Amino acid sequence: MKNHNDTVEKKDHRFAPKILAVDDEPGVLQSLRLIFAEDYQFFTAQNAAEAMEVLNKQNIQLMILDIWLPDMSGLELLKKIKQRNNYIECVILTANTELDSGIEAMKSGAYDYLVKPFDADRLALVVQNALERSKLRKEVQYYRLRDKEESLPKVLIGKSPLMEKTYELIGRAATVDATVLLTGASGTGKELAARAIHQQSERKNHPFITVNCGAIPKDLVESELFGHEKGSFTGALYGKNGKFEYGHHGTVFLDEIGLLPPGSQGKILRVLQEKTVERVGGIHQISVDVRIIAATNLDLKQEMQKGNFREDLYYRLNIIPLSLPSLRERKSDIPLLTEYFLKIYNTKYNKQVNELPADIMEYFHNYDWPGNVRELENIVQRLLVISTGSDISAKQLPLEMITGCHTNEAGKKSCVLKEAVDRFEREYIQRTLRNTNSQREAAELLGIHRNTLLLKMKELKIGDNLPQPNDPSVEQI
Repeated sequence: MKNHNDTVEKKDHRFAPKILAVDDEPGVLQSLRLIFAEDYQFFTAQNAAEAMEVLNKQNIQLMILDIWLPDMSGLELLKKIKQRNNYIECVILTANTELDSGIEAMKSGAYDYLVKPFDADRLALVVQNALERSKLRKEVQYYRLRDKEESLPKVLIGKSPLMEKTYELIGRAATVDATVLLTGASGTGKELAARAIHQQSERKNHPFITVNCGAIPKDLVESELFGHEKGSFTGALYGKNGKFEYGHHGTVFLDEIGLLPPGSQGKILRVLQEKTVERVGGIHQISVDVRIIAATNLDLKQEMQKGNFREDLYYRLNIIPLSLPSLRERKSDIPLLTEYFLKIYNTKYNKQVNELPADIMEYFHNYDWPGNVRELENIVQRLLVISTGSDISAKQLPLEMITGCHTNEAGKKSCVLKEAVDRFEREYIQRTLRNTNSQREAAELLGIHRNTLLLKMKELKIGDNLPQPNDPSVEQI
């Protein structure tokens, strides 16, 4: 009789690991149920066929496997499982006369083996340790898949009113287990916001998986997201878990989801609707419990009109919308961000630059920051790299920051010559006026007549209540 659907719900089991016990003796299965069903999601099977049926439907993390089964040996089943998913841990149950088989099982990938009749406390400890190893192995694999060094800081930085509002929205999003759609220009910190939501949610002790949808080759997207079976395509020598399986019980962050191919968008919709994935080359649905947070710097409504993004997926993702402000909208945060990045790169490059010169900070304040926080970080890093000791000069800033030109999101240079010249003149004259005691002295340093300076100040709107060139108090040319 099949009884693999007899999960006992004595407490909230949503995030509890799933254990499958496979044994043809009902009494053994009942004993195992008494040991594990209270703390884990517990499933049973009496033969290999039933076990495979459970594995096809449930994301099992550990199996307790009898060495002898009526339709297949436990060793054969173990090898079959390991070929399919190497992250499932197996604990073998064997009799005294089958110790050699237990040792062979260890060589085939079993975590441990116990002799029947087993000690309940000993088995519970072995299972706990095996699950911990499985978790660590998945984490190691996940971090290998990630970039070795991340550009942005681990936390959002800022005290401006816009950021305070953002923190409030993040806090609200963390309290409910619904999908979130993060929007905002590149470099505004969408991944940081996603991490903050995850870290404040009930899923915080489970994986946070990042997927850059725009960086995966189109022919590998589905393999990366959903995994693949051995032999499903040329080069698929082994079965592979997808990102959604790695993220089981946790959060999957789909960055730049607007770049996902339409075919893959439909499968993301299935994950949201049915909580299942199907590996490339597979025929079975694998259950996954993940929260999806998506992000984009595209206008998805425009993409829908162009036929590039599915309308049904958009509305499934946009349950909780959250827009990240650009840096030019919160320039009061620039000093705090600059201080933060100085600390990071002082340590990295063994520098001792406590603050940047006032003229550099003025350029920072006047700049539009098309690359947002990421661009600010890169410039601070560049200044420390090329500086000699603590000697940092505005001359080391990028030309576009001094002239007012910048590269827009389309990759084109955005710069009107007159605007650039005016901005440079305005900032140069303002700096000279601040560093001198009078307009006459400033004019001398600039190499122009004072009347010319006053005309420039009026033209460039520098200062208030400026004397007019034809006033009696003004020296005539």
